[in-house]
Amino acid sequence: MILSSLNKFSAGGHQQRGFTLIELLVVLFIVGMAIGMVSFAVGRDDGESLIRDESEHFLRQARFVAEQSVLNSEVIGFFIVPQAVAGQPHERWCYDWRRYRDGVWEDSSSHLSQRCLSERLEVEMIVEGEPYRHDRERTSPKPVLVFYPSGESTPFEIALSERGSFDTDGVQRLQVDMVSDVRWLNREEELEHGERRRR
Repeated sequence: MILSSLNKFSAGGHQQRGFTLIELLVVLFIVGMAIGMVSFAVGRDDGESLIRDESEHFLRQARFVAEQSVLNSEVIGFFIVPQAVAGQPHERWCYDWRRYRDGVWEDSSSHLSQRCLSERLEVEMIVEGEPYRHDRERTSPKPVLVFYPSGESTPFEIALSERGSFDTDGVQRLQVDMVSDVRWLNREEELEHGERRRR
């Protein structure tokens, strides 16, 4: 009955109007672009975001370890070594934190488990003012950064970049000074630049 009344209405001389094919295509194009932009912003896996995420993770862990070293009167070291990845031409850097007890370096805590960086990342370090070169012949690893209960630490710098990238703007640099102040140099530069722009 409803269909027959609709047919009568359209047959009664009134013109039915709908969307043209062009209008539908334009709407679909706009919706597709919006979805693409949202998925790109949310799910991007580019090298720059990967480097920033790893820098943020290191910064948080290093600050936590610096505090724990003083609060718990412990010597805590940062160990980092390259490890081969099956089926990959490049190694990846893996690191962990260990405490020094009874003359032996042992695992620090369950909160600070080993972390491996993506093989897409390159790592450069400066330990006590000298460029760090990993010694593959060394049987017992040595920490590249040590936090002491006195609040002191070994001077340390680490730079993370995308492997094979020549873009120096994409390099993230972090630094630990002799009084255990952990700084993300790039972030500080961005904040200073933003402050200057506002003035």
